[in-house]
Parts: sequence; structure tokens; C-alpha cells
Amino acid sequence: MITVACVKWGDKYGAESVNRLQQMVAKNLTVKHNFVCITDDMDDVDCDTILPTNELELDGWWAKMFLYKPELLTGKVLYLDLDVVIQNNIDALVSYSDGFCGVFTKWNEVETDNTYSYGTLRNKKPFNSSVLTFTAEYYYWLWKLFASDHNDYIMKYYGDDKFLANEIERVKTFPEDWVYSRLYGPDETTPCNDKVNVTKYTAQECHYYPDRLVCLLNGPTEDAHYKGNLEKYWNV
Repeated sequence: MITVACVKWGDKYGAESVNRLQQMVAKNLTVKHNFVCITDDMDDVDCDTILPTNELELDGWWAKMFLYKPELLTGKVLYLDLDVVIQNNIDALVSYSDGFCGVFTKWNEVETDNTYSYGTLRNKKPFNSSVLTFTAEYYYWLWKLFASDHNDYIMKYYGDDKFLANEIERVKTFPEDWVYSRLYGPDETTPCNDKVNVTKYTAQECHYYPDRLVCLLNGPTEDAHYKGNLEKYWNV
């Protein structure tokens, strides 16, 4: 038995996002599992929920650090962001690695010239935490480290995935043809809609690879962005 976990914190996503993800998992994961949501609002969420104490006053992507808080989760964990789309069977994600495993984001910029106004961007690494597998007990130390000076880490790193990639001695990544980005495609050779980035995603051509396991919906995730190719997986 493994745990499939998601995090719904604040008002960016509603209960329908949790329930839809649970349906996609049920359809595409044959490994015996229980589905849980770490959340500050349990209303209308149709799965087991965990409400952790929030003594660090975490919000946004930093609420994902609750995944490593001792005793909240145990055993093998598959974590999924609420805006991913599961396109095919994901059993392989669970069995691929016994270490800490996420998505290798070749589309991410990893070299900078130190001219960014927001200094944390200098800590970028090509690692994305939208899909993760890990054994919970082995990584309780991440919470303890983060909690020891969480304000410093929040200022130092541009999101939880950068914290993980820099502070874990060795992170692993899934095969490149399993997970891809709706916005950036699968790798650095794919056109990245740079003009769209400037115009705040008012229009874009979405990348679509039907044989891959999971699509990451980088950027905004309004219902309209699922229309077309991804809608058949999202509306389950």
C-alpha cells in the first residue's frame, strides 16, 4: 500500500481540483493506494484529509513542505500537484526509484548572470516538484532543516523544488519521456512560447504528447487551459 498525496492550501484551488485528481489517479494507478489531501479547508473534499498545524505560517508552494513533517505521512509516497493531467497508466512512477525522485526540467534556466532583482533565482536547478516519489520517514529531516530557519530558506530559494534540489545531496529524476510541460514541452529543444510569457499567457500553443504519462500545467490553470487535447483526461 502506498500513499498518493496532494496539497490544497489557500484559495488557489478548490475541492473540485482535489476530487478530479483523485479520479485520474483511480483510473490510471493500479498499485494499491490510499489518496490523501493535506489541506486547510476540508469542505467538499472527497478523500481522507490531513490538517497540519501551521506554526510556520506557510502558504503558496511552501505549504508543500508539510509533506515532510514527521508523522503526517508514512511509507512510500507519490505526490502530485493539483494542476497535473494524468494521461496514461502511472504505475511506473511508483516503482521507478526508492530514492527521492522528481521531474528533470530541461526547460528551466539554470545559468544566470546575477542581474535578477530577486536574488533567489540564482539558486535555480533543473528540478520540478510537481510529481514526486519518496519514502516519508527517510525525509522527515527536510522538515526539521526547513523549520530550523524557514524564513532564511524562503528568502534563499525560489520555491520548494529549489530547496529540495539544493538541500538533498542526491535527487533522482524520472525518465525524460514520462513527464512533460504543457508550456515548455519536454526539453530544451522545444520552442517555449517566449512571446506568450511576456504577454502573461493571454494566448499560447499548448504542447501535447499523448503517449507520455503526465502533463504539467505550468503557468495559469484556469478551466479553459484544459480545453482540447487535455480535456478528455481532465474531465474524467
